[in-house]
Amino acid sequence: MTADPRQVLETAQLAARAGGQLALARLGQTGYEKRKGPRDVQVPAALEIQARVVDVIRAQFPNDHFLLEEADGPQDERADPLWIIDPLDGSLNYLHGIPVFAISIAYRVGSRYLVGVVYDPCRDELFHAIDGGSAFLNERVITVDAFSDGREAWEQAVLGTDWRGSDEQIRKALRLARFVAVETFQIITLGSPALGLCYVAAGRLHGYYGLDTLKLWDVAAGAVILKAAGGILTNAQGASWRQPEDGYLASNNIIHGWMNRIAMTVLSLPGSPLEAAAVKDNVE
Repeated sequence: MTADPRQVLETAQLAARAGGQLALARLGQTGYEKRKGPRDVQVPAALEIQARVVDVIRAQFPNDHFLLEEADGPQDERADPLWIIDPLDGSLNYLHGIPVFAISIAYRVGSRYLVGVVYDPCRDELFHAIDGGSAFLNERVITVDAFSDGREAWEQAVLGTDWRGSDEQIRKALRLARFVAVETFQIITLGSPALGLCYVAAGRLHGYYGLDTLKLWDVAAGAVILKAAGGILTNAQGASWRQPEDGYLASNNIIHGWMNRIAMTVLSLPGSPLEAAAVKDNVE
């Protein structure tokens, strides 16, 4: 029997707030730092936060399955129903005391991503949505900012991004940023993909991209919220975000085609001093 979406949402909200409370209590405490990969760290608090989040959910849904960022062993991403949890999205920010991080919780049943919750404890901002309904920031309905169309839409756009992944992925991201920075109003580095998607949903950003190896727990909750707010999330090639080839693109739907053309052109180019001109020629 499929769970009541409202009960799922309420449980996810309680779990996110419980995790956020613990995150704030542990903020600034030093401890063993584990390097998980290039520009990716695990801080001690993440395991405690994750345990608290899972405990809250298990109390209501004891037979459900979990996909956890901070898991030690193999996990079954195809399990059903599935709670997808990033207990500390923005761990590097957290490690350095930068108040830009979130607890991200998504719920999937069958092939449907039903519920998304992203909680920023530093601002007490709870982004949430049920698939098929509206997106909310706390109790206020949010929608993407689709203020214009055509060339003006990207010239006035504010985009978010993050630098993660391998050296080659960073080089590609820098090549893309070199062009995007002069063609848009501003580009901002966040350090939290979950908040990046939610900021697009709330109209704070017009787009967000990450040409790196983001995982399901980085984007699943934000994808539900962004869709409910009228935005779109795809992979860098413009196909389904569930096939994360070359990264992710999120937008207000207005500038998505433009972002996709730029991303595909940059990804196909070898690095050279002429690449910015080549990108410009190919996307205009």
